[in-house]
Amino acid sequence: MLALYNVEVIYNNVILVLKGVSMEVRDAQIVSLLGANGAGKTTTLKAISGILGTELGEVSDGSVEWNGARIHRKSPEDIVSSGIAQVMEGRRSFQHLTTEENLKVGAYVRSDRAVKRDLDKVYDLFPKLKTLRNHTSGYLSGGEQQMMVIGRALMANPQLVLLDEPSLGLAPLIVTEIFQTVKSINEQEKTSFLIVEQNARAALGIAHYGFVMENGHIVLDGEAEKLSGNEDVREFYMGLGDLGQRKSYREVKHYKRRKRWLA
Repeated sequence: MLALYNVEVIYNNVILVLKGVSMEVRDAQIVSLLGANGAGKTTTLKAISGILGTELGEVSDGSVEWNGARIHRKSPEDIVSSGIAQVMEGRRSFQHLTTEENLKVGAYVRSDRAVKRDLDKVYDLFPKLKTLRNHTSGYLSGGEQQMMVIGRALMANPQLVLLDEPSLGLAPLIVTEIFQTVKSINEQEKTSFLIVEQNARAALGIAHYGFVMENGHIVLDGEAEKLSGNEDVREFYMGLGDLGQRKSYREVKHYKRRKRWLA
């Protein structure tokens, strides 16, 4: 299980981004972390995966624990080896390598002999990648690249995958396909997922539990179904009104209702 206890993150010893964040992801659970741009969601993932140091950031207080052990002082390589893999925002790939070469990079930290088996499992999950296995990855579409980087993370044989904005810039049908694949991986392999996402409808549609982050704080959490029915979540993150109709702010001259957790 992953647990964050009162985590604070500071950049350049000056900018405080996370302000006492506590949350957890249980075994075989999908958890969604929702929030607007700049809320601190991506920083939360980086605190878990150990890459804050590359951006002059650090966990200045609190702790990040994985299966009971503190990991926030460990290197990214050690964290991956312990069973946590991150899929970065923006589908970052080695664009000069082929699709299959990118996938094999994900198994770099492994020393077992099951890499070929897991490569076949990735191709079963994303059949399109098999047809593109020898294509230069830089020429893949956005959806194909997203499938590839998720597959690359799975090649590390993780217990927990951190997904950062997987729907960004993708067509709705592709988003649905990717989220359903994530759900299948969770159900079949019992892999846990922590999904940072602005598309609240898609994320909560497959999640077991969710957290809402504002300005570096967790302001709301609960079962995904309960959050989906929360009036503020529906209005501010799904764009829906009281009757489930899409909200149109053009209908009112001044819209000033505050989120209840900020009142």
